[in-house]
Amino acid sequence: MKRAVILTLLLLAAPLVSACYSPMDSLAVEVHLNKPGISYDLTPLENAKNVIIDNGNIIYRSHYDERVGVILKEVNSSLWVRIQIPAKGFNSSYAYTSFKTPLLISNESLERIKALGWEVEEHTFRKGSLFVQISPAKGSECKSDSDCAAGGCSGEVCTTREAAKEIVTPCVYREWYNCLRLTSCGCYNGLCTWKPNPDFEKCLREHSIDPSKVIKFPLAEVYIADYGKEKPSEGDIAELKALFEELGISCSFEEIEFKTQTTNAPVGAVDPYSFDFKEALQVELGWLRENGIIKISDEDIEAIVEVAEKGKAGHNSHIGWYKKGGVYMWVPYDESDNPALLRCVGEPFELKLPEGKVELPQSTPQNEGICGPGLILGLLLMARIFRK
Repeated sequence: MKRAVILTLLLLAAPLVSACYSPMDSLAVEVHLNKPGISYDLTPLENAKNVIIDNGNIIYRSHYDERVGVILKEVNSSLWVRIQIPAKGFNSSYAYTSFKTPLLISNESLERIKALGWEVEEHTFRKGSLFVQISPAKGSECKSDSDCAAGGCSGEVCTTREAAKEIVTPCVYREWYNCLRLTSCGCYNGLCTWKPNPDFEKCLREHSIDPSKVIKFPLAEVYIADYGKEKPSEGDIAELKALFEELGISCSFEEIEFKTQTTNAPVGAVDPYSFDFKEALQVELGWLRENGIIKISDEDIEAIVEVAEKGKAGHNSHIGWYKKGGVYMWVPYDESDNPALLRCVGEPFELKLPEGKVELPQSTPQNEGICGPGLILGLLLMARIFRK
């Protein structure tokens, strides 16, 4: 079995801020059971059938999906549990593209996007193999609200303070101007504009006014990747169109073309984008507890599973009992308070699984009935009773 080779490069002149990445981490989820009170006994697994013990690692097939491996290791008197999809190859292709477009993301649109099943984290969107990252560009018109002012006959134009003095517009009052009381003219992403908010945008639409005609939308770069595929499927295209319709940039999406990139990243024997890492980890922790291998509460299992997801593995991203915001909780290490993250280069490893499902040793049953001489004596006593 090939083992992972991690070459850790500690840069003395720079802080350790980049994630330590082993390619196989992208096909795994891992938890460090380091909370005080959690105990374990690996003896049953060490004596079980269909288990591989290699360099201190205990490897067996997952109880959630037998195509997937479970790796247990003991480090400094604490246990690590890892769900690992084996790699079937080490050349992975993905489709990607990017474009720039004026874009304003509202809280309402984010909620609708979440309802479509997308994972949303600030300006990053994930769903299955799809990854979309939006990088808003910042304008240079202003640095603060004081650099901006309203101009025009009805004060309907928000622009720079200098331009507001000279701007001239027709003195025709329009009903949608009433919407301006719901906002203010100020600096937003480096642009002087009427500041966006849900009530203001709703009011504009009620007056049949496109918010983009009133609010200056900052230019944003949109990056799209569809991992594990040379080109997006029809289903993926439909998902992207639905996303961009909610963002109001579906027209820009129609004109883009995808390119293909090949990397040395491992390709999972099981599709990692449809594999349920949460459920797999929950099933395994439950099985380990039921068989007396670990002692852990329902609450701890639920909290661990809550933050579990694809790629939460390895030194920097594994789940553990760490402080976040000064409070101990189950959290990915790189999201904890002051993590000591490493810069490193990793090589993928080949995971060999046992032939069959793990079989724990069975304890010898103890007879609780009467046997041997005691049984004979009992029969003799019964015979005497019946004679009487």
